[in-house]
Amino acid sequence: MPHFMAQSVTYGKGIHPDGNVRGVIASVDPYSFIDMIASSDKKSVKRYLFDDNLRIFLGQSGGYNTDIISTATSSQSHLFWYLNNGITVICKSYAYNKGHANPLITLDDFQIVNGAQTSHSLMEAYRFDPHSLENVVLLVRIYATSEKSIVESVAVATNSQAKIQSRDLRSNAEILKKLELALSDFGLFFERKRNMHADKPSEDRVDALKLGQMILAYYLNEPERARSDSDSIFGSRFSQIFHESYDITELVSLVRLYQRIEELRDKYSSDFSGQIESGGAYQYLIYGHWFILFTAKMLLAKRGQPIPPQDLLQPLIDEAVEVVSKACSQQKSVAHYQMFRSPKTKHKILEELSGKQMDLFTILAGD
Repeated sequence: MPHFMAQSVTYGKGIHPDGNVRGVIASVDPYSFIDMIASSDKKSVKRYLFDDNLRIFLGQSGGYNTDIISTATSSQSHLFWYLNNGITVICKSYAYNKGHANPLITLDDFQIVNGAQTSHSLMEAYRFDPHSLENVVLLVRIYATSEKSIVESVAVATNSQAKIQSRDLRSNAEILKKLELALSDFGLFFERKRNMHADKPSEDRVDALKLGQMILAYYLNEPERARSDSDSIFGSRFSQIFHESYDITELVSLVRLYQRIEELRDKYSSDFSGQIESGGAYQYLIYGHWFILFTAKMLLAKRGQPIPPQDLLQPLIDEAVEVVSKACSQQKSVAHYQMFRSPKTKHKILEELSGKQMDLFTILAGD
């Protein structure tokens, strides 16, 4: 009968009068768990054990699987129990010796209804380096019931919690707290958490995601990614985007420059709603605002100038819009939303700025 070794067990039971469900929560040795779910060649899991799971395995790069594997195999693997949500198992019955310090828990007719990503990821980590899991402890919840309705309820409930976005997971990062404090000295309310300053004037609020997009477009010269790859801002590129090396005064000027571009974008959208491609050069504001921010940076870099004061921003933005318009008018057959997801558009802007073929590093050489 399938079983695994528990390091500790907490016993519980349903309060329904007929005792139709009972359960335990166990801290489990990962090797015995892998033995229980692995195929005979130890190269994959027994897929039928996940028939009642609402999701299939997303692959190493799907969901948080990369994080699961890296946590399990890192020098911080002893924190796995604290950082991972664990496994939920439904079975017909279970048994273990309550008097034993490390009891074997045996299961009858079980399904893993939540934890497919964790199970597969542990299997992948084991295949890569079995010894890497030595300090891992796995949290497992076991529910025993013969009622199908309860099985379905548990499967749905354990898989339907509101998804926490990557930006929410980073909201208390120390660097964001430092940015919040630094920006507050300039009268700006930095929203590490969504709408955390909803009571403040909109022109003084700076959303963390928007700031990350500004940095991608302006400092990292990637306007196409500011629009199409915003998920990486609080993921793989978080430390590259948010750090302590910025001149806060310049960062505030960047915020004010972008806010002015946004104001013009909103006005254009209102004035030409339904006919956005009939408003001259400013039609490119709707989908290309990150490219206009990038172009403004290129214009300033060519001249060796800082971002101008708020009352002098309009001439810079007008010039940037004109450059973007000239570069993009050559691509009339391409829809705007496609045009501004492509790095080719950035290179056309650079060509327009230089009057000849020139790459980004050439323009920035004098910066």
